[in-house]
Amino acid sequence: MHIFRDSAKTFSKSMKKKSLKNLFILLSILSCTTIRAQYLDPRFAIYLTSPLGILSKAGIGAEYRLNLQNALLLNYTEYWGFFPGYQGSFEYRMYFTDRKSNAENFIYGKAGLGFADYKPNNGYNNISIFGDGRNDYSAPGTYIFGGGGVGRHFNFDWFFMEINAGLKFAGVTNPPAVYNEHLFFLTGPGSYVDLNFHFGVQF
Repeated sequence: MHIFRDSAKTFSKSMKKKSLKNLFILLSILSCTTIRAQYLDPRFAIYLTSPLGILSKAGIGAEYRLNLQNALLLNYTEYWGFFPGYQGSFEYRMYFTDRKSNAENFIYGKAGLGFADYKPNNGYNNISIFGDGRNDYSAPGTYIFGGGGVGRHFNFDWFFMEINAGLKFAGVTNPPAVYNEHLFFLTGPGSYVDLNFHFGVQF
């Protein structure tokens, strides 16, 4: 009888240890899965750039999230108007996630290059703040730039919207003798102010 009771106690202790061990393993797996899910959701995003600035530019971009906090972006923007051309950039972002909200704050830094032609409106050259009345301006040509700023990213499941504001500094690589640098650096693709609105899909 004692042997049976001892065997029952030993079996009971063994089952409790195995149950606790199995529970611990299960919780560990679930924990790792949860962490992995947080880091992988979302992983990719497609951006449409500045629909509010559709009269002067529009673009597309792709984002790859390394994890919840860090992301890399490639952007391409097409310009028209006074400085028709294109611009490409590489961007790094650091997100600050708030799980109580559907929004994330971020800081960013970017660098890139572009090409700008010049198609002036003859009447516009007479405005002294942007030009001095000359009509022999040349195209700025190729330029490089770098900048950074802050933004806010609003998540709506697979859809998102965001706005960013910062500063950008551009330099024309081989500037012509005469070009409308006032307009180029104030409102053109070399603008010091980097203000954009984006929306797109993430998955």
